[in-house]
Amino acid sequence: MQVLSHTSRLLAPVALPLPFSFFLRVFLAGLFSAVFAQAPCAAQSEGFPPLGDFPDARVVTREFQPSGTYVLALGTYKKVGGTWVADREQRVPGPLSRRTLELPSGFSAREGFDFYRKQFDGYRMRELFACEQRECGGSINWANNHFNVIQLYGLDQFQYYGVYEIADASSVYYASLYAVQRGNRRVYVQLDLVRAPEASQAAALAENPASFHRQLREQGYFVLPGFEVTGASDAWSVSTAEGVITALAALLRQEPEWQIALVGHDDGPSSLQVQRDQSLAYARQVRGQLVNKGVAESRIKVFGVGGLAPAGRGDRSARVEVVLIAKE
Repeated sequence: MQVLSHTSRLLAPVALPLPFSFFLRVFLAGLFSAVFAQAPCAAQSEGFPPLGDFPDARVVTREFQPSGTYVLALGTYKKVGGTWVADREQRVPGPLSRRTLELPSGFSAREGFDFYRKQFDGYRMRELFACEQRECGGSINWANNHFNVIQLYGLDQFQYYGVYEIADASSVYYASLYAVQRGNRRVYVQLDLVRAPEASQAAALAENPASFHRQLREQGYFVLPGFEVTGASDAWSVSTAEGVITALAALLRQEPEWQIALVGHDDGPSSLQVQRDQSLAYARQVRGQLVNKGVAESRIKVFGVGGLAPAGRGDRSARVEVVLIAKE
């Protein structure tokens, strides 16, 4: 295992009266997030996204493991048969980049967490699981049982955790991000990045009703993962990951009062009418799969908007979005 470590001091602390100093810290954290996203770091040399370090943070450890299997915790820890285990786990083989940082005095765990979380927005990103404060359970479990970093044992009411899938043009990565404040007011951030060996890992990790539930409750929608269209406009075919459909159907059974809209999008080189017809067909196909899983057709509306909503397109030529709608 190759261990890499460095520290950087880019800005000397300036004593300013509150509340201006607080807002200045928040502004500078956001500014450095954008700047450091372009700066080279150790993880970048190993083929990982160039995510920058929090400004003026102390690097406690930084390491790279060229091979192994990383356990993603997609739920909080519970005691089963005398052993603490995550409510849901997924094992991902591949290279691993890890870093533990101590934030400068005066910054909160939320600020540290948001600094890295915002850098993920520069990629195709999907949240797989997240919790905050006491809903994450005991901080001791994240410190001892998951990350095995003693500095992460802090106060349950000042902790934040999230698992994210981020992708660039060539690879898919999974990020485990944790920030916590200890009783002595020191704040630590842990960021683990694992590179998935193949794209098929993405669909498997997305098959999580809890993740779908959180996205619909907080955002009101999500892009259906595992959806692909192949072939020309006059002979296209659609495939949807079976586990994704199963997970969505399970969620709708858990929430019998919910109604959803399936909104198809198509950005292919066709006329708007052809795009709208094809995108409606995408949505209808997904509805049919959900009905086959036992979901009442009356709970699912379908729409096709063609290429009229390009904002969420990314590098996809077609997609289906799941939208939570008011019950009629």
